[in-house]
Amino acid sequence: MFNYVARRLLLAVPMLLGAMSIVFFAMRVLPGDPCVAMMGDQATTEALADCTRNLGLHRPLAVQYADYLWRSVRLDFGNSLRQGYPVSEYIGRMFPHTFILVMASAVVAVLVGVPIGIVSALKRRNPLIDYPLRIFALLGLSMPVFWLGILLLIVFSLRLDLFPLIGGGDLDAVLTMVRSGEVFSYPGDFFAAVGDVLHHLALPALALGFTLAATVSRLSRSAMLEVISQDFIRTARAKGQAERAVVYKHALRNMLVPLLTIIGIFVAIALTGTVLTETVFTRPGLGKMLVDAISARDYPLAQGAITVFTMTIILVNLIVDMLYAVVDPRITFR
Repeated sequence: MFNYVARRLLLAVPMLLGAMSIVFFAMRVLPGDPCVAMMGDQATTEALADCTRNLGLHRPLAVQYADYLWRSVRLDFGNSLRQGYPVSEYIGRMFPHTFILVMASAVVAVLVGVPIGIVSALKRRNPLIDYPLRIFALLGLSMPVFWLGILLLIVFSLRLDLFPLIGGGDLDAVLTMVRSGEVFSYPGDFFAAVGDVLHHLALPALALGFTLAATVSRLSRSAMLEVISQDFIRTARAKGQAERAVVYKHALRNMLVPLLTIIGIFVAIALTGTVLTETVFTRPGLGKMLVDAISARDYPLAQGAITVFTMTIILVNLIVDMLYAVVDPRITFR
């Protein structure tokens, strides 16, 4: 196991380096000048030259690239060009918002997509059940998350006034109380802050989770169809076991390996989906931060956000691969 993890971590290094290099050069190729974005079109030539010098953008591209890699190795992404604050600290404040959005949407997608995929596979000979479920999956795949998010905002925020239009709740207060141990000292304030966070989280998680539930349902259906066609399922049925026991004790257990793969794919899709979701719902997070950084040509902020996205995806895939052996002891790592 240790050798396998070590090899995977070594393979992750060139993947991370490639992603960081693409981000670095892509940001320099984009049209627009960060100094113009910061100072406006009315800035004088001398002021723009001073800004370029102060930000270090006058240096050769190779020098900027080497400096960027050296800082990234130490998880030091420099300071934001526009605001001047340390990028690492800002990412540390934004990452929890993105993390809980991904986790909440994962819960929605799994609770909706997996049962639909299993029922669709088991009832494939019944078109009255299978066809509507497959149409649901098709609609989910065809429905952009930003379009669904706008519909949810119009109905539940503007019309019914049940959920807030913008914001992510007071997550900083929740984390501060957890770190300081004040959860039990002020339980009322803690649960009020948690309720506020969940109130702001409901619509974004539903929008992102519903669109991803379609992908989960289709992959779950394919995995279940493959499992129930195996000989051991026919043997279990031939022994007279109840259908519920065959599905939950045998089929579902052997379906966990492809289901873990689905979860790994889901996290990658969900992280990219947060860019649109956080922008539509005006939530704080890495996705909205990345959009704002690219618009402002804030190189350190955009590079730091994409680097964290890439590292998270690599880490999740590694954890999923390690869980394979826990789910199926027959799997060995070489």
